[in-house]
Amino acid sequence: MTVRPLLIVAVGQVAMLRAARQGRDPDPVHFALQAELAGASGIWAHLRLDRRYLTEDDVSLLSRLVKTQFYLQVSPHQDILHLVNGLRPQNLALAAERRDERAAESGLDVSLLANDLKGVIGNIDNRQTKVFLFVEPDLDQIKAAAKLQADGVAINARELAASTRATVYDRKLKQMQDAVRLSAKYGLKTHIAHGVNAEIIHDLAIIPNIDAIHVGHHLTALALQVGVVGAVKRFLELMKAGP
Repeated sequence: MTVRPLLIVAVGQVAMLRAARQGRDPDPVHFALQAELAGASGIWAHLRLDRRYLTEDDVSLLSRLVKTQFYLQVSPHQDILHLVNGLRPQNLALAAERRDERAAESGLDVSLLANDLKGVIGNIDNRQTKVFLFVEPDLDQIKAAAKLQADGVAINARELAASTRATVYDRKLKQMQDAVRLSAKYGLKTHIAHGVNAEIIHDLAIIPNIDAIHVGHHLTALALQVGVVGAVKRFLELMKAGP
């Protein structure tokens, strides 16, 4: 029997909707708990430097209330160490952050930032928190993450999801498969994140050695039509479909 990856639900888009009216609804914490009850195996929260969407109160509640796995995404700056070691999230994802949200998010240049990342990782309480690096599906970046002794990588699927021509898609999928294979070879936990939608999630789910797949925007959009429970169950069905 093929072991399929776990589904992790990102709640940043829910917080973005809340911020549009500067109110209390929709509540990303409530959304997260519903997703968990529907079968999600974890919750992913992006705490921006400017706290534009999710707040420290949100991530504090999520860290305490999520019963599965909680993943906190932050930008790798020394000033986040006090917050992270105070919250003690089960999992921490270090990722580049763009102020201009119209620009596509890209993975960390782990090779270039190795010294800075080493300093941040070295000051995280690794007895409590596993550290992931958000990277492109690039073999050199995977090697650099392994060299820094990160616990895992979250590989960016945005270019794969944006590929409209079959030849480009096939090439990007092969690139993803190679990156996953190398990550597993180094013993890294391997997650796929950003841009994952209903069209590509099955192709990702059948790649060996992927531990988890993160879905945010597209699951939130579907939840507007069918509810949180229906959206989570739909993505789980897509992941588990044959072959």
